[in-house]
Amino acid sequence: MITTNKHPDDNHPIPLTALLLGIAGLIPFVGTALSILIAPDFLGFGAGLLHMILVTYAALIASFLGGVRWGNAMAAIEHQRREFIIAVMPSLVAWLALATPRPYDVMMLIGVFLALGVSDLGLVIKGGAPRWYGTLRVGLTVVAVASLIGALFGH
Repeated sequence: MITTNKHPDDNHPIPLTALLLGIAGLIPFVGTALSILIAPDFLGFGAGLLHMILVTYAALIASFLGGVRWGNAMAAIEHQRREFIIAVMPSLVAWLALATPRPYDVMMLIGVFLALGVSDLGLVIKGGAPRWYGTLRVGLTVVAVASLIGALFGH
C-alpha cells in the first residue's frame, strides 16, 4: 500500500491558468509531430528542419520542468540535495540530446519526459506537490511523449 503525505492544496482542482498554459505548451509538440508525419514539406520546412524544431522545443521544455523541480527544492526542508540533483538532470540530458544524432536524440528526450513524469508523481505522492500537479503532469507527459514517438515514425 502506498502511503501519501498530504499537501495543503490536495483538494483543489487544476488551476485554469496552469491547465490552459499546459495545453498551449503542447501545441508545438503535436503540431510539429503531425507536420513530420503528414506533411514534412509543408511551407518548405522539410522533415530535417521540423525534427530540429521539435527536438529543440522538447529540450527547452525538459529544462523548464527541471526549473520547476529546482523551485520546489528551494522550498523543501528535507532532501534538498536529492531534489537539486533531480532538477539539474533534465537540462543536462536535453543538452546532450541536442548534440546526438537522430533518432537517438528523440529517444533520449522520451526517456527524460518519462523519468520526469514518474519523478513528479513520486513528489506528489510524498506530499511535495499538490495532487492537481500530478494529474496535470500525467496528461501533459502522455501527449508530449506520444508526439515524440510519432515523430520517430516520420523519419
